[in-house]
Amino acid sequence: MDGINLNSLRVFLEVANSNSFLEAANRLYISQPAVSQNIAKLESDLGIQLFYRENRGISLTPSGELLYKYLRETKSLLKSCERAMASINDIEEGKLVIGVQSHIVRGYLMDKIEHFRQNHPRVKISVEDHSTNSMIAKLESRNIDFIVDSSPITSIYNNITIEPIESIETCFIKSTQNKDKITSLKDLEGKSLVLPAERGSLRQNLNKTFDEYDINVVSKLEFTTEELIIEAVRRNIGIGYVASNSVEYLEEANAIEIIDLDEKLPEIEINLVCIENNLNNVAKLFIEEEIKNEE
Repeated sequence: MDGINLNSLRVFLEVANSNSFLEAANRLYISQPAVSQNIAKLESDLGIQLFYRENRGISLTPSGELLYKYLRETKSLLKSCERAMASINDIEEGKLVIGVQSHIVRGYLMDKIEHFRQNHPRVKISVEDHSTNSMIAKLESRNIDFIVDSSPITSIYNNITIEPIESIETCFIKSTQNKDKITSLKDLEGKSLVLPAERGSLRQNLNKTFDEYDINVVSKLEFTTEELIIEAVRRNIGIGYVASNSVEYLEEANAIEIIDLDEKLPEIEINLVCIENNLNNVAKLFIEEEIKNEE
């Protein structure tokens, strides 16, 4: 079949679809003799008869039916290939909007964004930091592609998928200028604390731990972003509470010290939150390559 003319195969498909040389000629905008010549040439090249030619019309021979079957499958495969190539172009030039709170960006998501950008440099990525409820509302309105957020997560919508993907340890931190000896949560009572805002899941889980150990603390300074908590601690304004891996680089630089406590602090349970039917190609690719790939 190496010398077969692809145009002859195209003519064959049209004749087989219409069961008529004349109708095929009309659809292909060529003459009927040209159709007949293409079919005769194809039959000669293959060494088989493709059509029964009878007074009442034409019909496929068993060999013709077999060729027709494979050509239809090939045509379908080529269309799928075209869609896949178009999808790849959409991905490479696409846009991704991720909803995530700041304490998850540095400790979990930033490395994944960096890696994805290396592999897909033309994709535009936007990261938005809102409350969980605000992000879910944006997810419903398709202004966010998916959310990476910590537990607990509640929603009034039943079309949302919440899938646990990671756990991150938390810690209290202090400036290296702070010489207070702190070994237990009880030692935090009466200290100047810099804590996450009350509305966030990070703070809610910490409050449960305080209640569990009957610890009475008063937060005089609260921030909605982890970066501001770390900066306040670096300036020795107070003792902060953050994700552990968010301050490793500062600990190495002797700017901040992680406090070792006798009690176990709550872990941040990170979840992928999405509406599966609304995920675009770029979002699916990011989840597959950077999130699901590590499970």
